[in-house]
Amino acid sequence: MFRVYSGTSGGSVRDVSPTRVAVVGTLNMDVVVTVDVRPGVGETVLGSSVRERCGGKGANQAIAAASAADAESSVALIGTVGDDSAGAAMLANARSTGVDVTYVGVEGDTSGRAFIEVDASGDNRIVVIPGANSLLSAGAVVTALDALDPHVVLTQLESPRAVTESVARWCTHHRRRFVLNPSPVAPLPEQVLAAADPLVVNEHEARAYAGIGTDIAGALLKYTASAVITLGARGVIVATPERTSSIAVIPAAEGVETTGAGDHFAGVLAIRLAEGEDLHNAATHAAHSATAFIADRHLG
Repeated sequence: MFRVYSGTSGGSVRDVSPTRVAVVGTLNMDVVVTVDVRPGVGETVLGSSVRERCGGKGANQAIAAASAADAESSVALIGTVGDDSAGAAMLANARSTGVDVTYVGVEGDTSGRAFIEVDASGDNRIVVIPGANSLLSAGAVVTALDALDPHVVLTQLESPRAVTESVARWCTHHRRRFVLNPSPVAPLPEQVLAAADPLVVNEHEARAYAGIGTDIAGALLKYTASAVITLGARGVIVATPERTSSIAVIPAAEGVETTGAGDHFAGVLAIRLAEGEDLHNAATHAAHSATAFIADRHLG
């Protein structure tokens, strides 16, 4: 049975602020292993460190949005955790950053996990075990969206496919902005892509939808209302029917881990759109914020 988290003393941030952004997505406890060289098939290597941290694309994006929200805005997270210590820790972490977790359900015994290998160059390899995330239902999500009535809804593809489709339908019906970050990349119905405004993709994901060609942004606009393409150290491309712009970024230093930078970008983009910025300005702010996020984590 899906149980809605009731919060603790002090109430929910949603009691005093309108919900600007609702993020529908996953919460995972990340296990991050640092190695000099990632092992090949059948190979064993020694790691230099291991640590746990709260993650999941949904949680990461909600926390990023909350970090950039103004005092009059609220960010809510819709998802599912297991009835375990990891689930409790992830709820507490999200709540401590100002995220409304009223509609994070507790179902099943095991929360999601992500196992992340990071090598000396900063490259990573990730294995995700969905756990309770796979139990999030489209019905529960629609109930939460009806109650929250957010201005912008952001989601990804780590949740069950029916959830993504229900979010797209809800946003279309209620005329709310739908920000879609299709990661991990997968085929999507035409109506889901058409509802996205914008579609937020990295270069690999963009190619999966646009096909082979030099004008990736133009190809994406055949399927979606607008597109934002993140290119790592080469910056960001923002494409709307009116114009296409490029945003330069400061590349991360060699060896610096960039895991989560894309989630941070998407979360900040969503809250900036919800607070009234146009897509080009919102993406510029999100790009600079993601760069600072990487630098701060490295220094920390």
